Amino acid sequence: MYIVAQDGTGHFTGLQEAMDGIPESGRTPVLVLVKKGVYREKVVVWKNNVRIVGEDRDETVLTWNGCAKDTYENGEEKGTFLSSTLMITGHNVEVENLTIRNDAGDGRDVGQAVAVYAAGDRGVWRNCRLIAHQDTLFCGPLRIPNVIEDVGFRRGNAEAVSRVEDGHLSWSRQYFEDCYIEGDVDFIFGSYRCWFERCTLFMGTRGGWYTAANTHADQPYGMVFHRCRLTGACEPGKAMLGRPWRAHARTVFLECDMDEHVAPEGFADWDEIRVVTERYGEWRTMGARADQFPRHPAQTRMTDEDAAVITLPAVLGGWDGWRPDWRTPTWFLCGDSTMATYGPDRAPMTGWGQPLQSLVPESVFVQNEAIAGRSSKSFVDQQRLSHIESCLRPGDTLVVCFAHNDEKKDDPLRFTTARGTFPKYLGLYIDAARSHGAEPILVTAIARGLFDGDGKPIPAHGDYPQAMKDLAAERGVRLIDLEAATMEMLRQAGPEGAKGIFCHVPAGHPNYPEGREDNSHLQPHGAIRIARAFLELMAGKTVEASQSGSAADSESLDRMISREDEIL
Repeated sequence: MYIVAQDGTGHFTGLQEAMDGIPESGRTPVLVLVKKGVYREKVVVWKNNVRIVGEDRDETVLTWNGCAKDTYENGEEKGTFLSSTLMITGHNVEVENLTIRNDAGDGRDVGQAVAVYAAGDRGVWRNCRLIAHQDTLFCGPLRIPNVIEDVGFRRGNAEAVSRVEDGHLSWSRQYFEDCYIEGDVDFIFGSYRCWFERCTLFMGTRGGWYTAANTHADQPYGMVFHRCRLTGACEPGKAMLGRPWRAHARTVFLECDMDEHVAPEGFADWDEIRVVTERYGEWRTMGARADQFPRHPAQTRMTDEDAAVITLPAVLGGWDGWRPDWRTPTWFLCGDSTMATYGPDRAPMTGWGQPLQSLVPESVFVQNEAIAGRSSKSFVDQQRLSHIESCLRPGDTLVVCFAHNDEKKDDPLRFTTARGTFPKYLGLYIDAARSHGAEPILVTAIARGLFDGDGKPIPAHGDYPQAMKDLAAERGVRLIDLEAATMEMLRQAGPEGAKGIFCHVPAGHPNYPEGREDNSHLQPHGAIRIARAFLELMAGKTVEASQSGSAADSESLDRMISREDEIL
């Protein structure tokens, strides 16, 4: 997780700095948490597979004042498409709990002023506020040449056209869930396939058109609003449902609540060529404007059969069967150095959380927030749990594994007592997970590679594992006993075999010129074995089955070990 904080306590102080500085992502999205504050900057998100989460929707604000009447040095106006506060040119970008605002002012004074320019594919927006006046939200391709010249190396992989007004058949998609979108004239516009689920559309005092679709004539779906609320601050009847920016554009409202601000006639023609057709429609409208037909004479009064085929999979599914409403659950890992992820400069040291993403099904993301030197106490005191809590959602999992540093009696910043403060702090993780609809899982710490004179592994964590087990039973929390699993692993391996599990490195290694004999931390072989044991215990298999099972089991593990570089 990367933190954006204006006060310098995070990794970055601004969102554009973060977007330029984060690495390219693998299967798990790069997670960027934006702390509360008003960030006055123009931002382009140009990398793929990024998840941006605001700490608090109403108090985490990204704002800028670009407008269509801004000029180049020669006095020429820049136009609509260079005015945005936030532009997305990457694919698979998710934005949550954030307010994005363009505060340039009234369109009658400044022209169009875009808050969000969503140009990539598979964009997801959850619980966001998008606020401007004229042209708040544009979902469509980049314009050639001026927009592409302006964003430069931040072009990303977004579609591009020479004329947005009559661009090619588009394949890109955007999904909005529980969002608030405010504007006045044509304030939701563009050519992409868009689904709006349970959103609030708020018309400003000027009045105008909620939508201006630019759907290609050969594209079966354009903008779909499902179970949304349409309201506003204008005079009653001054808010039109929309008008077609291009001939044969398509917009439908399904089961939406429309109050008296919405004009009884619904949609309107743009001009003599761009007119409302049967591709505009409503179904089961509720509120003050329920069943007030006829609306525009060309508008479709949809039947149940008409509406039944307009589903989210049909509109957004595409070639890849995309289902943004099925949110991929994330496993957040909380732990210490034995679980953490290490860079090449620390190789071969490897935390057992490091290979998990390559071993879990594609339907799960693993966010490894474990960090060296932390105890259950210091992890909380340093706000690492609160950062995770800002990103937790229903269906997620919080995996908690501590003890190694809780045992350090000479360090008051980390030390906890096994039967006192240790379960107290673990309880904070349990409460945090459950308060957000996530599942907490307690995991006993892995054993150390220590043996007695007879070659038997020695338990090294005192009463901490049992204290965790007792708390799990008391609070009804699932427990994974990795200490027992690794003790069995060490019993089978013996003192010499354990050196291949833990980070024993001969002298001459580039990262450890003098060598290393470490019986606490792991090397790739051991990390993969323990990660595999964790997953099998999660699936309900026994320690014996996960460590000393069939020949096929051993062959499967051998194949994993042979793919260490690929897995890690």
